[in-house]
Order: sequence, then structure tokens, then C-alpha cells
Amino acid sequence: MVQGFQLIDLADNLTVWAIIGLALFCYILEFNFILAKRDAEWRQQVGIWLKVLPVLLGALPLLGLFGTIAGLLATFRSMALYGGLDQQALLGSGIADALITTQLGLVMVIPGLLLFTYIRYRYRELPDA
Repeated sequence: MVQGFQLIDLADNLTVWAIIGLALFCYILEFNFILAKRDAEWRQQVGIWLKVLPVLLGALPLLGLFGTIAGLLATFRSMALYGGLDQQALLGSGIADALITTQLGLVMVIPGLLLFTYIRYRYRELPDA
């Protein structure tokens, strides 16, 4: 909050919810594969998802970058519209709020990539049915 003006409310930020939703989808899928019985059906399903999961996981940091760019645009737009505000405080607060989405995207992708690597290892060690 900068002098009565709020740049980004994270609860209303659709990019934050997109990152969280996509990450949860990937994690649920990955945990399902980790906990499921490894048989021929498991191998077939995992074989399909091993091609899709890297794309979904790769979208997480890109969504974070998108949120950062949108936040920075909002910050600079606010600076242009409300030039009378303390510009240094507005800029510092705006950049900090904007970078949260990049951080969130990176934090969410790292465990997903680790789980993906483990699933791929288990898939490769299972003999063909």
C-alpha cells in the first residue's frame, strides 16, 4: 500500500492462481504416478505424461515472468497517472510486488522437476511389458 494506492493484491492476481493451479495439477499427477502400482498400464500412462509434463512444468516460470511484466506495467502506469505520489516508494513497492510472481513460478517448478526426474527414472528401469 503506497499512500492509499494498492498496486497488486495477490489474492486477486490471476497469474498467481494460474501458477498455483498448474503446479497443483502437476504435483497431484506426479504423486499419483509415484504411489501407483508399476505395471503395464502404469507404464503406458506414464509414457504419455512424460511428454506432456515437461511442457506444463516449463510453463510455470514463464507464467511467473508474465506476472512480473504485468506488474511492472501496472507500476509504471501508476507512476505516470499519480505523479504526485512518492515515486521512489511506489517504484520499490511495485517492483517487489511484481517480482513475487517470478519467485512463485520458480519455487513451484523446482519440486515438480525433481518429481518428474524420479518418475522418468522409474519408468526407464521398469522392463517393457
